[in-house]
Amino acid sequence: MSNILEQLKSVDATPLFSCLSEAGPLSLRQAEQYRFLEVDGFMQSVMDLRQPTKACLPHAQVINLAQLARPESILMAGLGGGDLLRQFASPIGTKQFTCCEICPDIIELYQAHFDSHCPVDSLQLLQEDINDFIPQCQRQFDLIILDVFTGAQQPECLQQESFFKECYRCLSDDGLLVVNVKVEQQSQLLQLALSLRRVFDKKILMVPVQHCDNVIVFAFKGSPFAESNVDFVAQLGELNSTLPCPVPLTLGELQACNVQRQDGELELWHIKNNK
Repeated sequence: MSNILEQLKSVDATPLFSCLSEAGPLSLRQAEQYRFLEVDGFMQSVMDLRQPTKACLPHAQVINLAQLARPESILMAGLGGGDLLRQFASPIGTKQFTCCEICPDIIELYQAHFDSHCPVDSLQLLQEDINDFIPQCQRQFDLIILDVFTGAQQPECLQQESFFKECYRCLSDDGLLVVNVKVEQQSQLLQLALSLRRVFDKKILMVPVQHCDNVIVFAFKGSPFAESNVDFVAQLGELNSTLPCPVPLTLGELQACNVQRQDGELELWHIKNNK
């Protein structure tokens, strides 16, 4: 698949909506079957009107890896155009969605231009800062997705180990935390990875995103996706056979970004649960 980010930047698209919001300038446009949202000049969401549940953007394709956890309840931080809502509603059929979005204009835009294409029956949509919601939350979720940076800005909570401890508390016993990180400095990524390794007992998986400077970090409260490299490759292949757009990932890319043993096995698969 060619880079859709570059394609959409160069097309002559029809403007559908624009405003100056708390998150920065919002611009909604459409070109052929693609409806896409830009926030502060950055491509935030892309929906294929012919296949709305397809993950179009590179980071969304990688986040689809979390479907291996088969979550029944999901907490999402960051709404945008609802890309992650649509792709996690199918094919695994998650039963309960809760989404925190701090910007009222994004919520209004989603409801007007994206909501009718989202096959989600049970959605609690909250206008709230995830940094306020998590510490007060008394529920637990199978999956928490933090996709909260707008443009070049990432919230300070992603630099706070105390926030990740609260996320850990809000996960079910086998819950999974997914963090979308924009890497501007390697030192920031290293700090985040070390914090997550401490909170999640070293059980993290880092996946680089093609065509951009993002890294998706998966942190496991319980057992990880797989028991070995071979098992992971088999599960990834099975998952990709069900997706409109496969997860763009190879075992070699994982080995290059994560701690591995001398035999090439990822350390993650062999860490025993101590908590």
